[in-house]
Amino acid sequence: MAALALVLSVAPRAHADTPPPGFLEPIVHWGVQKGETCEDIAKVMYGAAAHVPLLNRYNRVDCRKPLPEGITLILPKGVTSVPDARIKSSHPNVRGRPSGGGWDTVATGAALYRNHNVQTMEDGRAHIEFLDHTHVFLAQNTLVVIYGTAGKTSVSKTPPAVEIEAGEVQAGLSALRGEPAEVAVPDGGVVRAASSDTVIERKKARTTVAVFDGKAAVQSGGKTVTVPKNYGTRFEGQAPPAPPRPLPPAPRWQDGGSPSVVLAPPGTAVITTSWDPVEKAKSYRLEVSRDEGFHDLVVREEIPADVRSFRAEKMPPGLYRVRVRAIDVEEYLGVASDVRTIDVVAAELRGEGARFEGKTVTVNPYGVLALTTSSPVEVALDEGPFGPPPAQIDLLKQAPKTLRFRTKSGHEERITLVPTPVTTTPAATFDAAKREIHVHVATKGLGEIDIPKRVAPRLRLRLGERVETLPLTVAEGGALLASFPVGDAHGEARLDVLDAHGKVLGTTKILAPEKPLPPPPRRPQLRPLGAWLPPFRPAGVTAVPWTSPTAPTAVGRGLSAGSTANGPVFQANGRVSGSFGALGLDALIVTTPFERGNAGTMPGSVPTEDMAWLGARYRVFERGDSELEIAPLVRVGLPLENRRDFMFDLGGAAGGAQGRMTWVVNVGARFLLEEPSAQIPWVQPYLLVGATYDPLRWLRAYVVADAHVLATIGQAGTVVVPYGLTAGVEAGGSVFFALSGWVGRAESVTWQAAGTVTGSLGFRLETESR
Repeated sequence: MAALALVLSVAPRAHADTPPPGFLEPIVHWGVQKGETCEDIAKVMYGAAAHVPLLNRYNRVDCRKPLPEGITLILPKGVTSVPDARIKSSHPNVRGRPSGGGWDTVATGAALYRNHNVQTMEDGRAHIEFLDHTHVFLAQNTLVVIYGTAGKTSVSKTPPAVEIEAGEVQAGLSALRGEPAEVAVPDGGVVRAASSDTVIERKKARTTVAVFDGKAAVQSGGKTVTVPKNYGTRFEGQAPPAPPRPLPPAPRWQDGGSPSVVLAPPGTAVITTSWDPVEKAKSYRLEVSRDEGFHDLVVREEIPADVRSFRAEKMPPGLYRVRVRAIDVEEYLGVASDVRTIDVVAAELRGEGARFEGKTVTVNPYGVLALTTSSPVEVALDEGPFGPPPAQIDLLKQAPKTLRFRTKSGHEERITLVPTPVTTTPAATFDAAKREIHVHVATKGLGEIDIPKRVAPRLRLRLGERVETLPLTVAEGGALLASFPVGDAHGEARLDVLDAHGKVLGTTKILAPEKPLPPPPRRPQLRPLGAWLPPFRPAGVTAVPWTSPTAPTAVGRGLSAGSTANGPVFQANGRVSGSFGALGLDALIVTTPFERGNAGTMPGSVPTEDMAWLGARYRVFERGDSELEIAPLVRVGLPLENRRDFMFDLGGAAGGAQGRMTWVVNVGARFLLEEPSAQIPWVQPYLLVGATYDPLRWLRAYVVADAHVLATIGQAGTVVVPYGLTAGVEAGGSVFFALSGWVGRAESVTWQAAGTVTGSLGFRLETESR
């Protein structure tokens, strides 16, 4: 019946299938019935009384007598073997040694068993959590021995959790049962801390206890004293503890130092603080921690009494808690100051001129502010609502003037954003040929900014009533360029450099002069057509000169020789011509020929002319640079010695130039002004066609074909058509030499070949455009 009752009493109890939070194994809760013993429960739960020690794993009970009715026990669900404690957290330079083993590095999560030694070295710290949730924190240079939990022996001989050999430990209550944490010293002293913050320090044979929360019972030399909050005691060896005395008071923070929120580039944050002196202080202990209990310490330093400030550099993002304690001349650790919380927020500013200065941050108005935080800090832009920190803040679009940070405790911190000046220096030049304004803009303050995307610079032109804008292009080195055609507009132009929002970044002015009147049309450059000295030959009536529409300005003297119908002939000549605008004048004077023949000895022949010809022509049409010229011409022949009749020459000339070639055509007729003689016709039509070619600038070659109609030569009714071909060259510059030769049919009634050669020396009075 008793066994059945035990089974029934177990049935309604809940069993966990998985370990609940804070436990390493599944557990059950057992409500103790009247008269139950540890052996009864062990037999029902684990099948044998030999497993009674499992009841003391999470409970402190006396198994030598019946258990108190109504208490609830926490029991392992099955027979298991678990470590007495674990390293909850450790920092560099922490080592451990199992019972009978050697030293080795221990890390977070390492299992600890009875008689396990744990030692923190220089800068090392460790947090040990026992199965019953008792917490022990080891400072640097501390050595402890793990004794285990209450389950290892009977209540009457319950050992402490750890034994401190040297250094400093901080003991905390068992969270599971709210029972004191126990720390022993090798000389027999025991500290039972009903506290979450009791510090025990062991130096050689002296043990000092400081209580900062709850109370602690300190036993040594057969005497026990109770130490209340903010009091301390000490004992040496096996001597009784000293009466409790007040601990050094808490230091007070001075004004200044780091604000509650520190904004800095990644890896550059600085935390600074300072405090007022504490009377009789020998030194100070400053601690910076990531957690409220100051277990996850980032900084722990002892500072001489004459130093009352602290500076920590290169702090990563996160929420930090800072406190300071005084250590007096008796080496009692004092009460902690108020905890200062400092949120470090990593901020990366993009843009030239950005810098951090406490609560003021200089930002580039076209940049981006990127934030990184690992704490629950909230951010608001200006007077907007608070929210999680954005990954980045676009300073161009959002343009906040302040950032408000709100910490977890509700404290607000304002960071003022000051925009760095961004200026441009525009310089303008005017291209008169293209009627364009060219602008070159030097920038300052945009060194790290994507100018086309973030600034989108534009140029605005104000010229009279005209207002226009156009984009500025970014050249190498960050300069901005633009060209602006103004056309016929003139006057003072104002040029403004604008950003995408229309903000004026720089201004300059330039005068756009009035557009000049177009130059007068260029007069055609007339090229000399034909020959500078028209080819001449001795002849009776057919010595018509090859005449260009525009008279060249030249003077020449020549000598001719040849064979005509009158036999051998020699004759000299002089020629001069020039132009006055479209009017051209020329003169030809020949000497009396030297010849033997006459009409008596050579019937049908005509005496060689010895006349002076005065001529005029007027250019009535021209196109291009002598592309085509037309001029009528008139000449008057004046007899010299042989009493020839006056003659009148009326005709026209047409010519043109193309490349290195020119051509000239003469058409006309000569008339007698008196009664015609038997040898000279009343009317004499003629045609001359010729062309020139310039193989070199100083050399011109030409050919001319001529034809004449003579109606009365010798006998009435007879028609004679003399013709011929002239070829010649002119070589030289301002002074040149000309040579020409003619062959053809003579003027006689009977067919007779004739030929002449003329050599001349000429002077050009104008340059030739070729």
